[in-house]
Amino acid sequence: MVSLKDIYNVKESTFNRLTEDQDFTTKQTGVNPKTGQVSWDVNYTTDFNRTYKEIDEAVKRLQDLVAQEKDPEARELLMMAKNLRNKFSRYKRRKSWVNHLTYTIGKLNKD
Repeated sequence: MVSLKDIYNVKESTFNRLTEDQDFTTKQTGVNPKTGQVSWDVNYTTDFNRTYKEIDEAVKRLQDLVAQEKDPEARELLMMAKNLRNKFSRYKRRKSWVNHLTYTIGKLNKD
């Protein structure tokens, strides 16, 4: 029996893949020689900049909605979205600062 691996001439690899539209990386961890089954490790990551842009885009859409509808409930949703955007911005800034300090302290400890 011929495996798909042989048909497509696929070689074993341990590369990491991450594209801009994905919030995860994959790494091939093994291949079963009998069945050709491939095992993968998946690591989920968070892209703070992309998340902030999506929240900001939602705020802009809600602003358009409020301008068109003049609905008090839509205005309240807009205020909640702006509040979320501001809180997330502060969180993102604080998180990057903590990561920077952790990296710096770790580097100083090595030296």
